[in-house]
Amino acid sequence: RSAEFMWRLLRSRALVATLPRTRALVAGAAAVSLGAATSTALAEPAAPPPSAPPPPAAAASSPLDPIRDAYNSVRDAVYDNVIKPYAEPSRDKLLPDQTPQARERPTLVLGLDGCLIESTWSRQYGWRYVKRPGLDRFLASLAPYYELVLWTDAMNTADPVVDRLDTRRLIRHRLYRDTTTFRDGMHIKDLGALNRDLRKVLIVDSAAECFSLHPEHGIALTPYKSADDPEQEDRELAKLVRFLVYLAVTRKEDLSAELRELRGGAAAGDDVGTAFEKKLPELKEAGKLFVPRKGAIGPTLWDRLRSK
Repeated sequence: RSAEFMWRLLRSRALVATLPRTRALVAGAAAVSLGAATSTALAEPAAPPPSAPPPPAAAASSPLDPIRDAYNSVRDAVYDNVIKPYAEPSRDKLLPDQTPQARERPTLVLGLDGCLIESTWSRQYGWRYVKRPGLDRFLASLAPYYELVLWTDAMNTADPVVDRLDTRRLIRHRLYRDTTTFRDGMHIKDLGALNRDLRKVLIVDSAAECFSLHPEHGIALTPYKSADDPEQEDRELAKLVRFLVYLAVTRKEDLSAELRELRGGAAAGDDVGTAFEKKLPELKEAGKLFVPRKGAIGPTLWDRLRSK
């Protein structure tokens, strides 16, 4: 028993003696681990910024691309060489350049068939033409104030017909089908191709579709039918004379704006000529119909319009 007691005592003393050393080893190991973690954290580089997304991959070429390119080339060649001469105006400037003096005069474009004349065909008589009532006076009244331009979708073979209706050659220029723009089955009259200031251009025609590119510049008349007017009482041309002379004599800067204003104040169902006849007393009362001469007083525009 003495021997066993002495053995236990010695072992316990050995354990007590080694305890500080063990604690030191544990503390040292912990310090080493903390230092390593800190150095690792400090030495770890910052995360790189997000990189830009890769560019989209180019569209994969199709085996049909050569066929599509060949089709487009043939289509463009057919349009430029076959269709374009008939679908677009034959020249860039439809009317010649104006002199500085001539620029003061506005331009009035007139349709032909249904507007100035009626054309009919029969097996017995062939082509026959009837002038709209008031045509001669219409041209004679406006020729001193406007550059008159006849524009029709007929071929230039209509020249003899125009010669007969305008024996005094009051119409300055004639434009035929080759100067129109073919679109959606219609021969359209592009006023922008006239080589004129659009603010000083108006068109009178029996088909509003033909000036659909510039509707604010157009006055549409009812197509003339001689069978519906046996007494020759049609006054659509005559009613326009006063309004058109008023615009020219007063030298309005923008004819389309004046036309728009007149339409805005017109009663429902009134055409341009009727609306202006109703507005004449108002203009006279406001003193807007006075055009002074140099060195003289009068006459008034009212007097001029009454003579038309």
